[in-house]
Amino acid sequence: MKPTEEMLDEIENANNGDGPDPVATVDDPALAKIAVAQIRLRAAAASNERSQDSGVVQVTGTGSGAPR
Repeated sequence: MKPTEEMLDEIENANNGDGPDPVATVDDPALAKIAVAQIRLRAAAASNERSQDSGVVQVTGTGSGAPR
C-alpha cells in the first residue's frame, strides 16, 4: 500500500496539476449536484466581476474606478 503522502500527492496533481475533477470523482447524485452548483456559482461570480469592471471603464474611462 502507498503511503498517505504519496496518495495525496497523486490526487492533488491529477488533471495536469489542476487536481481532481469534483464532478467526475463524486458518485453520489446529491453531492454531484452540489459540485455542479458550486462551479456555476463561481462562473457567475467571475462573470459579474468582469461586468462590473467593464462598467467602471465605461463610466470613468479607467480600469481603476477612481475619479479623474
